[in-house]
Amino acid sequence: MAFLRLVTSSLETAGHGIATGATALADEVARGRVPELQHARQDQERRMHAAARNVDRNAHVVGGDLGRVLRTVSVSEVGRVLGTVGVSVSVLAKIVTHPDELRRLMELVETHDFPGLVGALRQGARFPDNFFPEWIRRAGGYFPKFAQVLSVRADLIRSREVLEQFGRCLEDMPPRPEQQVRDHLLAQNWDTNVCEGVGAVLNSGTVAQVNSLTLPDGHPAVVKVSWPDTKRQMQTDFRLFRHAQDILRALRLEDEKATVVGALFAAVSKAEAAVMREFDLLAEAHVLQQIGEVIANEWPAAHQRWLSAAMVALAALPQPLPILAVAFIQRAQATGWRVQVPEPEPVLCSQAAFAMSVATGESLHRLLSGNQGDAGRQEAAQVLIGLIVPFIGWLLLCKSTSSFAHVDPHPGNFRWDTASSTLWVLDWGSHVVLSDERRRALCMLVTLLACDADDDSIADVARSVGVGSNVNHELAQVMRGMLNATSSHAAREAINMAAVDGILEDVADDVVPVMRCLAVLGGILKELQRSIRDQHQQDVPLSLASLWAPLADMGLQT
Repeated sequence: MAFLRLVTSSLETAGHGIATGATALADEVARGRVPELQHARQDQERRMHAAARNVDRNAHVVGGDLGRVLRTVSVSEVGRVLGTVGVSVSVLAKIVTHPDELRRLMELVETHDFPGLVGALRQGARFPDNFFPEWIRRAGGYFPKFAQVLSVRADLIRSREVLEQFGRCLEDMPPRPEQQVRDHLLAQNWDTNVCEGVGAVLNSGTVAQVNSLTLPDGHPAVVKVSWPDTKRQMQTDFRLFRHAQDILRALRLEDEKATVVGALFAAVSKAEAAVMREFDLLAEAHVLQQIGEVIANEWPAAHQRWLSAAMVALAALPQPLPILAVAFIQRAQATGWRVQVPEPEPVLCSQAAFAMSVATGESLHRLLSGNQGDAGRQEAAQVLIGLIVPFIGWLLLCKSTSSFAHVDPHPGNFRWDTASSTLWVLDWGSHVVLSDERRRALCMLVTLLACDADDDSIADVARSVGVGSNVNHELAQVMRGMLNATSSHAAREAINMAAVDGILEDVADDVVPVMRCLAVLGGILKELQRSIRDQHQQDVPLSLASLWAPLADMGLQT
């Protein structure tokens, strides 16, 4: 292997350099009076230059970058790896053939205690309460996505605690300065006058950052940028952990309990295309344009159909909930609740940045947290039940084949403008397109769960959706748990319990984002039901399957 030859020739050069230095020193001390020392000095210099030429030749084969890396990675740095895990660089060189991957692996082992992560992922391991959120935030790179993807993989992770901690791993990251945003936009060939309008940061995640922007004509907007160095870091991590099993073996971290860890990295590697797509902001701008037209043309009629059906379903709840439910449905019908997405500025869209219109109103997260008092919290709850839940369901069940479905419905991705009765849906980087077969199977699953069908029927359709288990009763119970929420249990608890009981045997890769979406919505509904219980002393289940049943019927007709 060229890389291994390069390592060998580099170390050989270093050895000859040391020997040359020693003979040169001895020759200087002897003041050139010992011919043997002069010949030895000249011989060592020739050997050192020959070895250096071998470095250059091998570096040319592997790539100029790698040659530079080996010139910058000192013997002491390589020694730190040896000293930490007892593995020689020549062994790692057989696996890690890219300079950035080598540096990253050394960083993970030395700085972030990668063996500690592997140990915590082993079945039966014990770890501190906040181990995974803290480790993943420190390591950065693709590890926040690692947690996101695996947080619903009860078929791979049999630990309720691990899944629960992965579910708490946040993607928010420290923001970068305004000047760095301006420099980034200039590098994207944006006009200087536009770049000067960059203002305060509004949101900062693992992939992108959003800042306020004042356009040259004074018009307010926002700008979203994705960072090239973050993209390179994620690409490096994805490349690196394609060899996860070999890395674990080389680092002597593989045993019977750690076998599943390699499978976890393999599962995450399948999400590479979807994760890296989030960096393509030109594509996201296109999604916004297309979905904006779909929403404007089709959503109002679909929402009215859902509201009519929901009024009948909610009327069956215990009093006084039907009165409250009917009141907010009538309000929604009268005021004409709207859904909007930001509109991209056509001339300000590039691969790693785009400007768009301002989403007005207040973050739903802040409203639900009580930022606007009890009145704001109550209005946010109504918007959640009467608008967000049906909108996300409509996308998944009716539009995910012909258009796009938003699958990251956490409260921070929504803004509610009370004055205009408008819901703004943000961050369309996380979206899915499902096959017609998968979408229709999901519709049928919702329909069966809403009418409390038998276990065998539910389990058969669940397998068509992409969730597998050999035991029909247990699989049906997991599906019921995922699409029905109470004040104490929702989708997240269903997934976690499936891990404890070892129920799920397989989850299709394209369904993982859908399961995450269900877990997020289920968690919000659970908190909402706690609020209902506290206010009205009634523990009323909010069935996502029942709320989505009219939409599933629409989806089966398309």
